Amino acid sequence: MKKTTNLAVLTATVYGLLLRILHDLLDEFLGSLVSISFVMLAPLTIGFVTVYLLPIEQTKRFSNVIFKPFIPCFILMCVTIALNIEGTICWLMIFPLFAFTASLGGILASQIRKSSERDSIDKSKKNHNTMYGSFILCLPLVIGFIEGDKTLTRKDFYISRSVTIQASPEAVWKELTNINDIKPEEQNFDLSTFLGFPKHLSTTIEAMEVGGRRIAIYEKGLIFYETIEKFEKEQLFVLKINIDSKAIPVKVMDEHIVLGGKHVDILQDTYKLQKLSDGTTQLTLGSHFFINTPFNWYAGIWSEYLMQDILQSQINLIKNRTKTNITFGK
Repeated sequence: MKKTTNLAVLTATVYGLLLRILHDLLDEFLGSLVSISFVMLAPLTIGFVTVYLLPIEQTKRFSNVIFKPFIPCFILMCVTIALNIEGTICWLMIFPLFAFTASLGGILASQIRKSSERDSIDKSKKNHNTMYGSFILCLPLVIGFIEGDKTLTRKDFYISRSVTIQASPEAVWKELTNINDIKPEEQNFDLSTFLGFPKHLSTTIEAMEVGGRRIAIYEKGLIFYETIEKFEKEQLFVLKINIDSKAIPVKVMDEHIVLGGKHVDILQDTYKLQKLSDGTTQLTLGSHFFINTPFNWYAGIWSEYLMQDILQSQINLIKNRTKTNITFGK
């Protein structure tokens, strides 16, 4: 029985890997991997294959039907990351949805097997069940050819984070416009770092004027060229984010969630400084970005959390630097 179980898991994993490779080979016809056909139907069929090939005794336990499909999904994740087929960031974000959908495929396979068992005497019904199973295996590719990029839907987000700094707007503005040589000890471990987003190294402003350029440098060769759209000294600083996705090194981010690509892009950052009645300063950093997927309801959750995390890290850096420089009289 153990050999049969291992064979079921192995077959489902190989099937999933073949689907992934075929998507690369036929990307001109199938569109992006960020699609219903791959993100939803591929795991459904992987879960279906797993449970359909399990020994009949194991499918009678609902926990096997639900959780056994997780195994080939996990193996597929590890293999594609190890072979540099997929990025870690992409997988960590999509795996919960992938595993959940695989469980639905397992439930579907379980129902078909129960139906086949009941109809084992009637050969015509048994053949129908086999035909249904074969059709399900082809669904990701069939729907992929039909879908293409037609299901992509753009959704804009406006996220902001604020912090109160025990300093004047003048002191905060000085640090905001001079973010140079960020030391490792100034970098806190956060969600974006955990997921592999490059750490911020430095930011320089070539000309403090409308149309001037600010250059933000991150690890792994990631560079943002930002244009100053508006600024009011010690009050407001608006930047247009210019990202050339083709200039971003492949090793930086997964190709399916690369900034400036067709699925996600940051458009504008806005810093606002407000002097409070007690002499402190409220610093707010807002960002306008969009995502473009068939399942923005899910991708939006991750996008909001990640962007909030990145914005919070940025304003915390300015807060800590302002406090340090005031303390030491710099």
